[in-house]
Amino acid sequence: MTELNEVRGFRRFLKEELPFVVFLLALFLTITALVLVLLAGRSRRESLLLEYEAERIASALMEVDRSGSALDLESLEQRIVGFGIYNAKGAALQRFGSAPPVLSSAGIPGQMAPRQAPVLRFHEERRTLTLIRWIGMFPGMMEMHRRAPGMMPPGSAQLLYLELNVEEYWTSRRMFKTAGILAPLLILLVLGLVGYLYGKNNLYRKRLASQQQLASLGVASRTLSHEIKNPLSAIRIQTGILRKTVPEANLEDLRIIEEEVSRLNLLTERIGDFLRDPVGAPERIELDAYLREVTQRYGRRIGCTNLAGAELVIRFDRQRLRSVLENLINNALESREAEPEAEPEVQPVQIVLSASGHRVVIAVLDRGEGLPGGVGETIFDPFYTSKISGSGVGLSISRRFVEAAGGRLTLRNRKGGGTEATIVVKQEET
Repeated sequence: MTELNEVRGFRRFLKEELPFVVFLLALFLTITALVLVLLAGRSRRESLLLEYEAERIASALMEVDRSGSALDLESLEQRIVGFGIYNAKGAALQRFGSAPPVLSSAGIPGQMAPRQAPVLRFHEERRTLTLIRWIGMFPGMMEMHRRAPGMMPPGSAQLLYLELNVEEYWTSRRMFKTAGILAPLLILLVLGLVGYLYGKNNLYRKRLASQQQLASLGVASRTLSHEIKNPLSAIRIQTGILRKTVPEANLEDLRIIEEEVSRLNLLTERIGDFLRDPVGAPERIELDAYLREVTQRYGRRIGCTNLAGAELVIRFDRQRLRSVLENLINNALESREAEPEAEPEVQPVQIVLSASGHRVVIAVLDRGEGLPGGVGETIFDPFYTSKISGSGVGLSISRRFVEAAGGRLTLRNRKGGGTEATIVVKQEET
């Protein structure tokens, strides 16, 4: 049965949950890749705009220099960190700010060949952008000079050095890097929230379907219980009349009929318990006194121990808690029926109270036959039973009452034999 439930659960996961998980994963990867591409494109666009601005400023400064006007770089010092014009050998003809005295292989990262394209370098430590480019005309451009005599004469090639303050670029770059880290985390958080809401909605739909089934079953069971109780009452009356008239040899047959009638009547009542409101009227219950009251009718067969060493209080419907405890105690006692009768001083069932954080733990322990192999959670299914005379609804009712009180009920085999039934509920402040 357990293997069948696992197979069904795995198939349900493959059919309902796995496609959604794969969809969320694909959506996460797609959105993350798109965001990273957009951030990289934006960063590249800003760097290109700065390179264009550097070329534009350099061209404007060259035009001013060629016109013979004085360069007023002091007014631009917040933007221009350094500016210089050098001859073809790298000696400074005019320089300002951070421009080096000589441009050489040390001043230029890599020797500037005559036909080399402009060098553009971002310096993160100085938060600047450096532009180094040739201006004028090289000897190799003689043919072009003959065709355009108005150009600068050969041999007048010079080097231009320009260093700009681009603090805003590095601020933006730092923001892009941060966004590149935070964006996937934010997307993951949003998609995780979507997955959580999907799971909650799926669980809500299952609970709603279960409640609808219980409502339909409740209507049918009430009708069926009413229809069953009427014939049972008639049978009970007739057996009472027969008991006075039949020979004594047949009284045993009548007793069996009466027992079966009582069993059917009890079954209809238990089904009603399962379907009615599980919450009831919760109230504060002091467990020490309450357990003494519940176990009193069992005599010396039940032992109670409070490991917490203090009064433990919970909020529970009194009658429903009694039903839960009696179900567990009766199951524990019935599990030992096949064994030889215990000695009078031996208590076959123990109830142990303890506290764990803000929770109260009620454990019902026995040394009986234990749970059937592989039964798992199926033992809590309505009408499941491993006993010939059991109705199969006692544990279902018990778990339903405990969960309605905000707790949980579990059963497991004890080490050394027997069963441990554990109720965990929230502790009330004393």
